[in-house]
Amino acid sequence: MGARRSTRTAVAVAVATLVLFGAQAVDPSQATPPSPSPSPSAPSATETKLKDAKAQVLALEEQASAVGEDYDAAAQALAESKDRLAVLQADIATQQAKVDALAEQVRAIALIQFRNRDLDPTVQVFTSGDPETMLDRLSTADKVDQDMNATLAEHEAEQANLADMRRTEAAESAALGEQEQKLAALKKDLQDKVDQAQALVLQLTAQQRAELDAAEGGTTSWSLNDLDGVTANAKALGAIRYAVSKVKIGQYVWSRSGPTQFDCSGLMLAAYRSVGISLPHSSSAQSRLGRPVSRSELKPGDLIFWYHPVHHVGMYIGNGKIVHARNTRADLVIQTLNSYPAPWAGARRIVG
Repeated sequence: MGARRSTRTAVAVAVATLVLFGAQAVDPSQATPPSPSPSPSAPSATETKLKDAKAQVLALEEQASAVGEDYDAAAQALAESKDRLAVLQADIATQQAKVDALAEQVRAIALIQFRNRDLDPTVQVFTSGDPETMLDRLSTADKVDQDMNATLAEHEAEQANLADMRRTEAAESAALGEQEQKLAALKKDLQDKVDQAQALVLQLTAQQRAELDAAEGGTTSWSLNDLDGVTANAKALGAIRYAVSKVKIGQYVWSRSGPTQFDCSGLMLAAYRSVGISLPHSSSAQSRLGRPVSRSELKPGDLIFWYHPVHHVGMYIGNGKIVHARNTRADLVIQTLNSYPAPWAGARRIVG
């Protein structure tokens, strides 16, 4: 009896346990899956917009730099065309005066011929009381005819030259008009890109603007005292002194070459102009001057070029540093050569 009672008690306890906990059992197929671990939050629309704006600013500034180089080249060509036209117009004025003088000679000779037209030369010989005098007169008349023929031939030739010069002038004037239209279109395109970049910069936070500046290498300290003891061409050192003296007061303005507004090639032009050396206002044209030097051969005063095709230039100032008009956002800066991220395109030594 005691054994059966103990067994029933054990069974009862087991059943009670199933009743208490069995009700809480859940079919695995109906179980609620565990909550996933929280993932990093996605960038907000504002963050994405600002990141895109930074990328667009850099792209627009590079495009503007390329257009600016085209603008400088077109402006240089326009200036040269104007100079050629001015010289041609001066030559035309001289040629016109020459033609006018010959025409006056023709009129004078014609007048002499008119005065001697009265009698046939043969009649004059047989009717003249002084045949010797008459023969002298005939000789003079013959000389007049020869002079007339020679003068007429010369006048005709010079008149033809004048006509050729005027045709050249017309062609130069037409080309000048086309160049002026091209320059105006480039200027508009350039200004549009600058305006777009500036509008995007205004959307950036102060921190993002700082990041944008840092991405281009930021700036570094430099003093004119750093040139003490530097062994370099005297004119190159003079050009450096000029360029670095403009950093704090200079602004980046397209197509300008001083005294306080510069684009990249304009700063180089003004720097070397200050020591009596003439450079064209174009980074591409400047990249063909002097002699090429490698990166390891750089000396103070050498010009350094970036991008392919070339559309930016700066000056090496020694100790691994450069000075350049970087862009309209940064103006003129001094920074380390290695910090500037643009693709290297070579270097040229202008003097020394």
